[in-house]
Amino acid sequence: MQETDPLIFKYADIMEEGSLNVRLEPAVAGYADLFDRPGMLKKLSLELDFSAGVDSILLTGRVSAELEMVCSRCAEPLTRSFDDSFDEVYPDTVEYIDTREVIRETTGLLAPIKVLCSESCKGRCLVCGINRNKQVCACKAEKPGAFGAFEGLKLETRKKPGKE
Repeated sequence: MQETDPLIFKYADIMEEGSLNVRLEPAVAGYADLFDRPGMLKKLSLELDFSAGVDSILLTGRVSAELEMVCSRCAEPLTRSFDDSFDEVYPDTVEYIDTREVIRETTGLLAPIKVLCSESCKGRCLVCGINRNKQVCACKAEKPGAFGAFEGLKLETRKKPGKE
């Protein structure tokens, strides 16, 4: 156990004080592997609040991150802030409270699957590829009907046995 790690805390010290509040900004390099692209994580902040109970310690934490992402419609880069909280209970049978894994899990789940630069983002033209938020094109993208994939499909009709 690395007692000098700022994310590992001695259980007895917290019980003796009754509580502990920690604010940290760890190096983002240690969490960069959690995301799709290198450099996506720009800033990380942690708030850890420990409360001693009779025979356990409650950890209430908040992870805040600034992420550089790409709009799902127009593919333009954007930076957004996200945060999430977590709770953990540690029984009196542990000597150290290691918060590294719960912080990694919470940080890794911050990025949404789909992010937009704005709700009114027009995206890219499906024909020429320009960003329709910045330019207007003269392309006419045909919208296929619901059954457009079946257009031109020819079906063979089979005769029922016994009928000619």
